[in-house]
Amino acid sequence: MSEVQVNRSDSVKQSTGKRIGMLLVPDTGLDSEIWEWCPQAVTPLITRLQIPDTGHDEYDSVDQVIGSRKVVQSATRSFLSSRMLHGTDPDIVVLNCTSASFSYGLEGERSIRQSILDAGARRALTASGAVIGALTALEAKKIAVGTPYDTRTNDALKKFLTEAGFEVASIPTTEIDDLDNTSDDQIRAIADAAYDKHATAMFISCAGLRTRHLLPALNAKYKLPVLTSLQATMWAALVQIDERVTGPANVLYSLQWPEAVPLLPV
Repeated sequence: MSEVQVNRSDSVKQSTGKRIGMLLVPDTGLDSEIWEWCPQAVTPLITRLQIPDTGHDEYDSVDQVIGSRKVVQSATRSFLSSRMLHGTDPDIVVLNCTSASFSYGLEGERSIRQSILDAGARRALTASGAVIGALTALEAKKIAVGTPYDTRTNDALKKFLTEAGFEVASIPTTEIDDLDNTSDDQIRAIADAAYDKHATAMFISCAGLRTRHLLPALNAKYKLPVLTSLQATMWAALVQIDERVTGPANVLYSLQWPEAVPLLPV
């Protein structure tokens, strides 16, 4: 191979950059916001989980279907190389659904990561696992939690956060049905309902909410770090591949993944 060919090959490799494989639920349309969190050297590769219409008898909720081994592994394999065709083979594969990854507690979250790894991914992450890492990195202890969920899902989230060692100061029910069309005013109402003056951080759950443009104002209003699912997920995914999230006044920008939270390998 000539020197020109070698240099050209290196150039192509450099232009490809790093890749994050994002597994999204079908009712989430946050593709553009995912791109906005990524630096220029990183490409998010986005696919939708295929949720079956039948065979749900063994599950209590759609979240448990979303996080099931069969659904997660099928979507993960869509990124990977096979005998027939090369894949995109991302540097990390992420289940970008918060409620699906906390519905079975910490053990369930670990199980989802293991499913991703068993399917052949290099690294694995979930949205709720990213939140645990982000809250730990922020040294948050008492959390005001805002969600668009029903009471049952809120109870599961509170149990998950408590199991991870956090105190939940508040977690009101502010249920929203059509997450992809949630307005800025609805998100502000979720934050207002959740605010607790004794909290050391606020967490707004659900990776389907468009929150990036609201974060500077929310941080300023409540005078405490405000963390959202997608923000934490993108930070955690990028930290794992030695990159940083973009965005103004990001409370996570300079933080490393905390050693106290085991992530890779499972």
